Amino acid sequence: MDELSGPYTLCGFSTASTQLLPYAGKTLRDRHPRLRVRLIQADPAECFRLLQMEEADLALVMVTADSPPLDDLRFDQQFLVDDPLDLVIPANHPLASRRRVTLADAADESWVVGTPGGAYHQLTVTACVAAGFTPNIAHQADEWETGAAIVSQDMGVMLVPRLWLLSSEWAVTRIWLSGEPVPARKIVAATRKGAARHPLVAETLELVKARCDTLYSNPPEGSGSAPETANDQGDTTYEPPA
Repeated sequence: MDELSGPYTLCGFSTASTQLLPYAGKTLRDRHPRLRVRLIQADPAECFRLLQMEEADLALVMVTADSPPLDDLRFDQQFLVDDPLDLVIPANHPLASRRRVTLADAADESWVVGTPGGAYHQLTVTACVAAGFTPNIAHQADEWETGAAIVSQDMGVMLVPRLWLLSSEWAVTRIWLSGEPVPARKIVAATRKGAARHPLVAETLELVKARCDTLYSNPPEGSGSAPETANDQGDTTYEPPA
């Protein structure tokens, strides 16, 4: 098979662009030196626009209320992973000694959420309501680091996705949630219609799934290391469908 070559652009939302795409991009570049891999961080709506305008070939997107339906004829979308949500509390919080808690255990807390109308705000409120309570929203922060800083000062609690690696800079504790179902955000991989069958797309998704497996198998406060991969040989120019 001919060596893969040509431009190949991956895009994704913030945590995917931090924890998944760089590993996949580097591995693809190492395996296929003639492949010109480009990475773009973008919110889900922008990712779909980039696909439609042929400015990106594969997108990792978080499903939101504004996402195109799965049967949208412009795209091929496939479920990638459920990214569980974890509870972040001050380090001296009474729950900090427990390995797992339910979301309802934090029902009486003050909450740090994202800006109303944003995906993070919707995600937190929906999860809390499903657990049987309406969160007492005390603070708004769209950046995870900002939220962690607020929590570290004993001013509230927050939910963060498992893919986001928590810095040791903040005096907080991260706890996995139990219960059915565990709150999670759904991540899908999207391409333009017809591109999902390309071998390079399949290879990319295998790398992303392997990276997810590594990250999710580690303790929530730990950082995942990239799994070892073998170099493959090949020879096909990547030509995304029009």
